[in-house]
Amino acid sequence: MLKMEELKQILKGEKPSPRVFLLWGEEDFLRAYYRKELMKRFMPENMAELNVFMFEGKQYRLGEVDEAIEGLPVFAEQKLLVFTDSQIFKPDGRTGAKAEYRDYWAKRLADIPDYVTIIFDESGVDKRSALLKQVDKMGGCVEFAYLGEDEMVRWTGQLFAKLGKKITAADARYLNEVTASGMMAIKREAEKLVAYVGDRPQVMRADIDLLVMPETENRVFDMVAAILKRDANGALRLLEDLFILKTEPLQILGAILYNAERLLYTRVLTEAGADKSQIMTKLKMSPFATSKFMKDSQQYSMEQLRYFVQRASETDEQMKSNSIENEVLLSLLVSELSTSI
Repeated sequence: MLKMEELKQILKGEKPSPRVFLLWGEEDFLRAYYRKELMKRFMPENMAELNVFMFEGKQYRLGEVDEAIEGLPVFAEQKLLVFTDSQIFKPDGRTGAKAEYRDYWAKRLADIPDYVTIIFDESGVDKRSALLKQVDKMGGCVEFAYLGEDEMVRWTGQLFAKLGKKITAADARYLNEVTASGMMAIKREAEKLVAYVGDRPQVMRADIDLLVMPETENRVFDMVAAILKRDANGALRLLEDLFILKTEPLQILGAILYNAERLLYTRVLTEAGADKSQIMTKLKMSPFATSKFMKDSQQYSMEQLRYFVQRASETDEQMKSNSIENEVLLSLLVSELSTSI
């Protein structure tokens, strides 16, 4: 894999560049940033409209790709092709691109002219993919994983500083805990907070509590915790809050099942000897979520967590086939689990 320092050297022209780049990983903010920087670095100086080709999604004409690659640059020295979510780095045709696309690229990647640079920006890949390994051998494979907790706290502080405001490390950590995973979400919330505080030099925790609405996942995590603690009143109160916010019952149940499964999987992985980094990678969770799941999963037995997942799955089937109102089914589930686990 291409290391971040090596990527920066390529952008500065200090290191030879591969012809093909694959950018992937959960951290959308970094992926978007370095895609933009690579495009600036390899953008043809002349006639960009005739030398830059953008392909979106997994269905495009392979003939157009061949024409773009094989045709000489028009009044320029290089050409640039950018593919977004091509899905060719997933071997399974059901979730990824069709076999004909993967077969095409297996041959095409071995024959890229010197005047062509190709960037693949993928939201999801399979590390077992033969094409991924092929690009990695070419030296252009870069993974943008979530930053660690301390790194995110430092970055959040630096972000507020660039926006002209201060925030304590404790409040920066708190903001990360209540916000959706990743730098992009933190940037959106930071901009909103800075606009709200106006001339005040520092963002306070009270500002975060006022403006930053916890994601449905976080609210449901709290509800799951209340259920497992047999706090029926607290769990039902949190459920009612979600109903008031017009959150769809199926969305709530999906989040309940997600949280219950993550607690169970985290417990299984922990007992198998996996560390935090391995659990993050396996379950594709942010460092803050991983810490939370690792801590809470140890408070309950495997039997409790398995039963929780089983009942949530059964309720999901009921919602899709029962005439009873989904809100009623969900309330019954939360009430039952809060008293029986």
